[in-house]
Amino acid sequence: MTLSIFDNMNIDEIVKSIPDEDSKLRADLRHWVEDWKLNDGTIEELSNLVRKWHGNVWFKSQESSNEFYEQWKKFEIAAIEGLGGLTMNERLYWFGLFEAWDRTNEIDHKRIRVKLKANT
Repeated sequence: MTLSIFDNMNIDEIVKSIPDEDSKLRADLRHWVEDWKLNDGTIEELSNLVRKWHGNVWFKSQESSNEFYEQWKKFEIAAIEGLGGLTMNERLYWFGLFEAWDRTNEIDHKRIRVKLKANT
C-alpha cells in the first residue's frame, strides 16, 4: 500500500495532535523532537526515542494514547519504512525539516541529507 504525503500527519503535526489536557506531554515530546532535528541523530534514533517516550508516559485518557499511537504507526510506515521511495522534499516534509533546510548553508544541508538518508 502506497501512502500519499498528505494521507497522514508529519512529525510536527503528530506532536501538535496531543490534546490540551496532556499539554505537558506535548511540550515534552516537542522538546525531544526539536532536539533530534538539531543533532546528528538518525531517523531510527527518532523512532526509538518516540517509542520509548510513549511507553513511559501516561496520557489522561486511554483514547488519547491510542490515537497518538495510531498516528505514530502510520508515520513509521509512511516516513520511516517507506523512506527509500521518498523524494528529498517528502523527507523534509515528513520530518519537519523544511524550515531548517531553508535557513541553513550547504554544510547543514549535508548534515540533514545524512540524517534523512538522502546523502548523495
